[in-house]
Parts: sequence; structure tokens; C-alpha cells
Amino acid sequence: MDAYMICMGSMGDTLPFVSIGEAMAARGHTVTIVANEHFREFIEKRNLKFEPTLSKDRYQQFMDSQKRQSSLASLREMGEMLRDLIEPVYNLMKERYVPGKTVACAQTYAMGARVAQETIGLPLATAYLQPMWFRSVYSMPPIDFLPMFMKSGIQGLLDYFMDRGSGKAVMDFRQKFGLPRQKRVMHDWWVSPQCHFGLFPEWFGPPKPDWPKNVVLPGFPLPNETHEYFDMSEVDAFLNAGDPPLVFTQSSIANEAHRYFKTSIEIAQKLRCRAIFLTPHPELLPDRIPDDMKYFPYVPLERLLHRTKAHLHHGGIGTIAHTLKAGIPQVTVPMVYDQPDNSIRLVPLKVSIDLKPRQYRTRYVVPRLKSLIESEDVWRRCRDYAARIRKTNPLEHCCEVLEALGEGRSFQTLT
Repeated sequence: MDAYMICMGSMGDTLPFVSIGEAMAARGHTVTIVANEHFREFIEKRNLKFEPTLSKDRYQQFMDSQKRQSSLASLREMGEMLRDLIEPVYNLMKERYVPGKTVACAQTYAMGARVAQETIGLPLATAYLQPMWFRSVYSMPPIDFLPMFMKSGIQGLLDYFMDRGSGKAVMDFRQKFGLPRQKRVMHDWWVSPQCHFGLFPEWFGPPKPDWPKNVVLPGFPLPNETHEYFDMSEVDAFLNAGDPPLVFTQSSIANEAHRYFKTSIEIAQKLRCRAIFLTPHPELLPDRIPDDMKYFPYVPLERLLHRTKAHLHHGGIGTIAHTLKAGIPQVTVPMVYDQPDNSIRLVPLKVSIDLKPRQYRTRYVVPRLKSLIESEDVWRRCRDYAARIRKTNPLEHCCEVLEALGEGRSFQTLT
């Protein structure tokens, strides 16, 4: 079977599709990752086929612009970028589709694949990387205190900005095939009715009454690998030289990432803890880092976190998943996009602290972090959720569903 994994965003968006793609390839399928040119080398090194969407320059231009804009402006620009990808993705799927031998798994906003499903019958699973993309008025954690009608209105406002960027282009493109217009693209049309992959466990994002039908929640699709190719000698030397450190990471598009790392040094010093700072952008770090702290541009989280005291980060869904699997406490300081929603969903699990950026001050964080990492109850719950993750095999589950979808067979769903 030919499987197409279609992802439109950052490395964090791309990694789950690569993990599922590798699992499909291991089962004998031919896998193509459709992503932006920025990730070509990373994907081809993993012996997967690659088809580009955005150019490297266009991707970098978009990522740079996200640092300078408000959330609503960012959504509008994202919509405009996605608009330009509708026809290329559709054409690729039309060219490659073989009935009974092709299946696609796409991010929610890969709308060219959705048109291909309508027009040529492409079997399509929509992948929701985060619970918030299920768009439930019963579950909007950052604003759950608001009455239902206000949450519905806010959701409609977000739809409006995305529809402004891409809705008209989608409808114009669909009209070429004689398809009826949809007034609200984001609300009524944009995801596959065949299969809805929520790439997280049910205990992290419980189903809600207004979720669509045909939902599958296989769990976090973390890769089954140890990154043996990565040279851990320098990391091991630091870890072996003292007590388990704190780990600090932050999104590269965060406007206040420089202040975040400066404050992080102060937090570690106040707690008399060693620390590791992870970022591919060394310019975000202070000029001088204390001797009992270390900077690395990258370390595989599955080889690091289980040997550390706590992880302080931006609340990306992949980072949360790795930290849960490592069985350690975490502190989230979300900035943009899905990060606030992801972070608040950790709070009921009682393994984390969720902070607003303005709260990330040394005097505020130190006592709360100290209480977190010294709590036996917190560590017990961390170990419990790590055990739950280890007992599941999300990648195998994803593969089984995609195989059934591609072959026209039924598969088990939650809704």
C-alpha cells in the first residue's frame, strides 16, 4: 500500500507523521512524507520518500513573522499560507491515487487532501495533533470558566480569521468540480468524515459530546527508537558529574525566549540545582552560563529526561508527551498556538505547574517548583502516567487503522 503522510507545519507538527510513516514502512508499505522543503534532509535520512510543499525560504519567512504578530494575525497569515497549498496537495494526491492501494493521513488543515477525498475517493484520516483541534465548546481549558455561548462565539471568531485566509480559495477550488459551497469551511467541512485520529491518549483529551464520529485515540505517537546515532558522550559526562539537573527548553518563536533563559538560570541558582538548556538558537541564551549548567543545541528527549529532576518548557504537545513518558514533573510556560490548551490539560493530572509568561519570575517560580519536585505524590503520579504510556503501542494502532481505511475495512472507533 502507498501511504501519504501530509503535514504542513513545524518540526513539532512533522515528527508524529514521520513516526507513523516509519512504522508503516516497517510493515512493508511505501511511505511518502509530504512536508515543507525545510525537512527534506531529515526525512530522506530515515529512508522515507519526500514530496515538498513550501520552499525553505517561504517556511522561514512564515516562522520569522510569527514572532512579530498577534495570535489573530498569525492565524490569518497561516490561513493565507495554507490557501496556496490547496491545489499542489490536491494535484499530488490525484496523480498518485490508486484505488485500493493508497491511503492518506493529513493534518487538519491539509485541505487539498480533503478535496481529493471528495472528488476521487481518496481514503483519508485527519490527524489532530492536539485535543483543541476537535473544537469542542465542552472543553476549551483556557476559557472553560466562560458560559457556553461565549465559548462558541470565540470559536466562531477564530473560524472567521482562518476562513478569511483560506475559506474563499477552498470554495473556489471546489467549484471547479461542481461541489456545493460551504459557508463555514472551518466549522462544516475541513476534516475527513472517515477517520479522526486524535494523536494523544483518552486520559489526556477525553472525548466530548460534540466531537465528530469515527474518532480513534491511539495515544502519543512517540518513535520506538533510542537515537543510537546521537553522540551522548558530552551529555553523559555532565549528567554523571553531579545530581540530576533541571532541563529548560522554550519555543524558538517565543518573543520572550531570551528573558526565559535568563530567568531560568536564576531559578536553578536559587534552588542550587544544576541545569541543562536546550535550544537550537544559542543567541537566545545569556552570554555567560554558570559552570554547573550546560547548553546543548539538541539532545533526544527520550535519552535525557528520565535522568533529570524536572522539565520546564513551552507546552508543545510532543514535549509534554516525552516528559510524561519519562515520568518526571514538568512546568509549562506556554506562549502561542495550542500551547496554553495543552498545558492546562496537564493540570488535572497533578504532575505539573502551568504558568503564564508574566508569572515566570524567579521569586514566583522557585517556591512552586521546589514544592513540585519534593512531592512524593507528584512523583508517584508521574511514574503512573509513564507506565500507562509504556503499556500502549500507538504506532501499531495507527498502522492498523490506516491499513483498514485504505483497504475499505471497518475499524474500531470511540464515537
